[in-house]
Amino acid sequence: MKPKIISCIGIRPDIIRLSQIIKKLDKYFDNIIVDSGQHYDYNLNKIFYEQLEVRESDFNLNIKSGTHAQQVGNLMIAFERLIKKKHPQFVIVLGDNNSSLGFALATSKLNIPLIHIEAGMRSKNWIMPEEKNRIVIDHLADMNICYLPEHRENLIREGLNPRCIWVVGNPIIEVVEKANPKFLQKEPFYLVTCHRAENVENNNNLKIILEFLGKLYQKKQVEIKFIVMPKTEHMMEKYSLEFPEGINPIPPQGFLEFLGMEKQARLVITDSGTVVEECAILGTACLTIRESTERIDLIELGVNTLTGMNIDIMLNAAEFALSQENAPVTHYGEKVSEKICNILLGNSLYFHRRVNG
Repeated sequence: MKPKIISCIGIRPDIIRLSQIIKKLDKYFDNIIVDSGQHYDYNLNKIFYEQLEVRESDFNLNIKSGTHAQQVGNLMIAFERLIKKKHPQFVIVLGDNNSSLGFALATSKLNIPLIHIEAGMRSKNWIMPEEKNRIVIDHLADMNICYLPEHRENLIREGLNPRCIWVVGNPIIEVVEKANPKFLQKEPFYLVTCHRAENVENNNNLKIILEFLGKLYQKKQVEIKFIVMPKTEHMMEKYSLEFPEGINPIPPQGFLEFLGMEKQARLVITDSGTVVEECAILGTACLTIRESTERIDLIELGVNTLTGMNIDIMLNAAEFALSQENAPVTHYGEKVSEKICNILLGNSLYFHRRVNG
């Protein structure tokens, strides 16, 4: 009989990163997929299942939007009920979003073994809600699966058991390599995504970002496509902000369309960790519009620039990025989903004994 597990999906990037892993897990485990419902619009959820050929989730907890406390609290209540009904041998969570934290807290409180994929990343910025989430999840987890050796080193410095930490590479590499991008545009353009709380919930930072983009267009006269997430749109309305000339707001895209945009864009400007990694794989020039980043490896490799919130520096960083020729990164590894499946199969007996005594 196959070991029963639960694979948790919180938000859109989780579907992307877990897409190849889930296909492997389905072969060797009784794998129950649970979607939090935090992202519920078609263009933020279902289209990613379809395009990445991931089967539909077995359960959707439908927590939707709300404050941080509301999302985490509602998810814990719903997920606790499901765990008690299904009795999994272990639970897998990925990332650092509010849903991931809720999944992890509910699992740990019931003493079910918890696996955290994407463990050990650190921005050293305690103001970021994602930083709080990832640290809590890492310290709750019974097994932490890291992308890079430096992530493992972060966890060891924090006192976690080295024997419960594994380095496998980054699953995004498999996803990008298998994808067939769909977007095509002859005219040059820049691409922007902006969704993190530190930017869109901060009136001053959002103003700076929009002013920077306006000045970049005035200087370069290149179309700037700005993918507008629902939260970003809401906060712009709240602050009475408008897009400057040359900025073309567009709705969220499917994964294949967006990947095509990343591939063709002359420059990508983002506060997303996933987008930064995809650009590094594609060899696309990219700026991170934040004060700090957990993707230190890409800064050190010279394929990404951290701009902060100074407009002059942001403009100079854009000039620099556009002047470079980036080769695709090669340090994300290979056969990542197979490594993860192998590690979990090797530990499933231990987890079974722990849960069942």
